Amino acid sequence: MKIIVSTKVLIYCALFGVALVVAGVILGYRIFPMIVSKKVWENAVLKEDTQQWKLFTKIPFPFQVKIHFFDVQNSNEILQGAKPIVKEVGPYVYKLNRWKDDIEWNADEISYYDCMKFEFDKEASGRLSDEDYVTILNSPFNALILAVEELSASALETVNDALPDVFNKYNSLFVKATVKELLFEGSIFCENGGEDDFATKMICQQFKAKAKVAKGMTVIGKAINYSYLNFKNNSHLGRLTIKSGLKNQEETSNLVRFDNRTRVSVWVNESSACNEIKSTTTFRPYLTPEMTFDVFSEDICRRLKMAYQKIETVKEIQGYKYVVTNDSFNAPQENQENYCFCVNRSRTLHGDFGCLKDGLLDLTTCVGAPVLLSFPHLLYGAKEYMDTVEGLDPNPELHETFVILEPISGAPLKLAKRVQFNMFIRAVPDIISIENVTNSVVPIFWIEESMILDDRYIAIIKDTLLKNLKILDMIKWGIIGLGGVALVAPTALMIYKN
Repeated sequence: MKIIVSTKVLIYCALFGVALVVAGVILGYRIFPMIVSKKVWENAVLKEDTQQWKLFTKIPFPFQVKIHFFDVQNSNEILQGAKPIVKEVGPYVYKLNRWKDDIEWNADEISYYDCMKFEFDKEASGRLSDEDYVTILNSPFNALILAVEELSASALETVNDALPDVFNKYNSLFVKATVKELLFEGSIFCENGGEDDFATKMICQQFKAKAKVAKGMTVIGKAINYSYLNFKNNSHLGRLTIKSGLKNQEETSNLVRFDNRTRVSVWVNESSACNEIKSTTTFRPYLTPEMTFDVFSEDICRRLKMAYQKIETVKEIQGYKYVVTNDSFNAPQENQENYCFCVNRSRTLHGDFGCLKDGLLDLTTCVGAPVLLSFPHLLYGAKEYMDTVEGLDPNPELHETFVILEPISGAPLKLAKRVQFNMFIRAVPDIISIENVTNSVVPIFWIEESMILDDRYIAIIKDTLLKNLKILDMIKWGIIGLGGVALVAPTALMIYKN
């Protein structure tokens, strides 16, 4: 039987199809994105009694900290002028629990202490134990000599005579100690306060004064204790103030003050960009590859820039990978933005004053000692520095700092913060034990603080965001597809009839 459909009905069907297509486009490209955007930003803004607030106040899973020591293989030969040979030992793995303490609100700003606690992870460390012995550069010993050389070279001979009483069993350019001692328990010097000798007493008094500002040094009775990480353990690095985002969602989690100041006074020219702290403490939703981020690190007293590198998949979720730019520790001649990081406090490799070459940042004004910061294995460092030591093997995949973010929510899927601590060694006049040392950069250890998002939070992203986005996408294309059929079919029939 032949079905006859009037032209009028076909026109109405076609118009209905057009309406469906338009509705699908409006819903799919305007209404749905607005709804999703509102929900995503609601989940990003910091507000009490929300899931986001719970995650903010206490991260419900530990970060992982890996310590890689550079075990010195030829310490005796170095003292006779040989090039240092180091061997990476590790990683010694620790669980790092983080939480916020003493949280205060002031309008749309939140102030708090970011506290942390380390716990040795025997299982993750495998055959390694924190009772293992390693031989590394003796930082307090070397720092004292370099500091005296800088401030009062005429006192070096007196210091040389006092060194055995100051450092006792640690009276050497290199020290052999357990991992636990080096990182947390510490090494003791100035045991009796140096009261038996005037020069020793003066040096110990200077150490005690320095302990008030130098990271890692604490006064215990008359003695001084030095460790690399204990000052962080069950403690914090200063008071942070951030924006909640309640007034302006684009400012969510932006750092605005550190220790109640809008900038640090560590680097050259207090008003310089180097001293600015304004940065992000978490990452905003709706990322693009064109975006860059500044992140402030309290333990190195400065911001670092992160830029997009590529797309990577973490637990079946695609994310944008941002890395700390490889020119972060470049010399001012190569990166003029770095000029104010040239503090001229540590003498250069050759004993002169001046800016360091690519790859090293002088942390003297930050940590109170002539410590040099770099990427692990001197990644992106000057060849001149690399040539002074054997045993380094820089690899961006292993040694860069990065974060992989889910691009819609800004949630971190995976991250790794990696830095290395080094010092220059060289022969210093009147210090007999190191009079034959060849100028070198000696790496001490590098540290990685990392996280891969826990499966339960991966599931939340998949189920509450990505799955719903997929459903909305299906609805959009379903409506557009149905409208397309309702438009094309009557149009085809009208053409056929005519």
